[in-house]
Amino acid sequence: MTELLVLGCSSRKTQTEGTTPAICRYDGPFYQDFRSHLRERIWPALLDVAVLSAKFGFIGALTEIEYYDHRMDHARAVELAPSLGGQIDRWLEDYDHIRLCLGKDYLAALPMDRLDDSGRAEVFEGPIGVKRQKLGAYLQTFDSAPRLGVHPSPSDRLSYFLPDWDDLLDPDFDFMTDTFSAPKRERQELHCAHLLHPDKIADGILVSLAQKRESKGPLKYVGGLDSRTLRPINLRQHYGLDPTQGLFGDCGAFSYVNEDKPPFSIDYVVSLYDLYNFDYGASIDHIPVPQIIVDGAKCDLSPSKREARVALTVDNADAFLREVERRRAGFVPVGTVQGLSPEQYAHNACAYAEMGYRRIALGGLVPLPDSMVQAIVTTTMEALKSLKHHPEVHLFGIFRPKLQHLFRQLGITSFDSASYFRKAWLRSDQNYLGEDGNWYAAIRVPMTSDGRTRTRLLKAGADLELLEMLEAKALSALHEYDRGRLSYQATLSTVLDYDGKLARSSEESDILRAGYERTLQVKPWRACRCPICMKTGIDVMIFRGSNRNKRRGAHNTWRLYGIIKERTFQPALRAEGGSP
Repeated sequence: MTELLVLGCSSRKTQTEGTTPAICRYDGPFYQDFRSHLRERIWPALLDVAVLSAKFGFIGALTEIEYYDHRMDHARAVELAPSLGGQIDRWLEDYDHIRLCLGKDYLAALPMDRLDDSGRAEVFEGPIGVKRQKLGAYLQTFDSAPRLGVHPSPSDRLSYFLPDWDDLLDPDFDFMTDTFSAPKRERQELHCAHLLHPDKIADGILVSLAQKRESKGPLKYVGGLDSRTLRPINLRQHYGLDPTQGLFGDCGAFSYVNEDKPPFSIDYVVSLYDLYNFDYGASIDHIPVPQIIVDGAKCDLSPSKREARVALTVDNADAFLREVERRRAGFVPVGTVQGLSPEQYAHNACAYAEMGYRRIALGGLVPLPDSMVQAIVTTTMEALKSLKHHPEVHLFGIFRPKLQHLFRQLGITSFDSASYFRKAWLRSDQNYLGEDGNWYAAIRVPMTSDGRTRTRLLKAGADLELLEMLEAKALSALHEYDRGRLSYQATLSTVLDYDGKLARSSEESDILRAGYERTLQVKPWRACRCPICMKTGIDVMIFRGSNRNKRRGAHNTWRLYGIIKERTFQPALRAEGGSP
């Protein structure tokens, strides 16, 4: 059963701007010892950590707090005591053991009689040196895994990272009845990568800290004393990564591109990368886009402001590397490069190499055409190769099939892209990448129960009762067709009966009809040997809800990864027309 360790806050704190997790904000001896333990081993899976703060009372070790100056004394302990007893009672119900590493003033705030009577609480007694020894010995009792060394990148090909954005699925979703396996709070959803085991979906997962700002994903902040603030989630388990796969963190610069400055401090970013056991962590950049959105309107950025963003990115990279070295953090720092021209990208990349970066990443490429991406990457790589020791290079956010041969030729190390994942629901005729290298349209059977769909249909004066009946018939027909019990013509007719009532334009309807015909005739899901298609059947081809759509996206990504490993890019080129 999970144990609880309670630490007292310390007067010594890191004096950085903004918020940072409490376990990193406090810098007294116990916190230094705890962080030293984390340099060698991951956070123990069965250990929750809370802090008794003179300002806040009880908080989780990962609760994000600003710098403050408020000491604990006897008067403050007496003031806090009435608000702490209830939490202690709850903890006595939840934990078999509670360890208290606290000074005497902190203990005065707690109901020690109840803790003593429980027989499950232990106070680390003695002078500070003895307490440190006891804390160290206690941490060693946990069978926590050692931190993994960063796996080497494949030397014969580019590594591929899949960007994650809360891509969780119900592994036991019932497609026949269109129902979840359990209510939301009770079901155990898994990241889509798990559904492809034992196959891999990528060489690793890229996780953006922007998820925290959007309250999405495994890094989302949960207030109070929720388990997410008492210990970090094990991201490697969350994504089902094996020791050969990497975990890459970045700041998600496009999420704050319209703001004057990045929302994260260097201290905060380094802390999160280290606490969550990332293999790679990117420095904080600010994309020098020509236009931003201010109060809903487009606003041009002046050349001086764009240059200032580039300069800020360089300064952040320098400070980020120094902070990683100072802390002896357990991840490889990745310097994010921005520029306004190919020459500026190349100049800054060389400057990063001089700073000491072993790995850099070129950012801001996503909205650029292939010709500009080619110029930036070629100029940068040629400049780096003139150096005695040049860093590995990652490309943020792009695949660019037409340029894959060039990327390999130039020696690019890795890239990330979610384009094949998102095509599962963002295109009308290219939703599923078949084993034959061709794209196929998914068959749309919208849910009339969906709030937005229902509102749109009501505004159009649709007969919802009729639509619900046609919707059910369309799903049934597709399942019967997959079992060989219904003809192709009857299936297509039933699907189009429903589709024809959804107020589409005639042009859109004609495109979809042609796509449906081809999909049903070829049956591409039957030829696929990926675990998702083999288990899901025709439902992977049905455009309907995240449990189908994201499974299809995961299949597409599995196919992309196979193409990358086999170095056979021509099928993707032929089908995708070279789009990013």
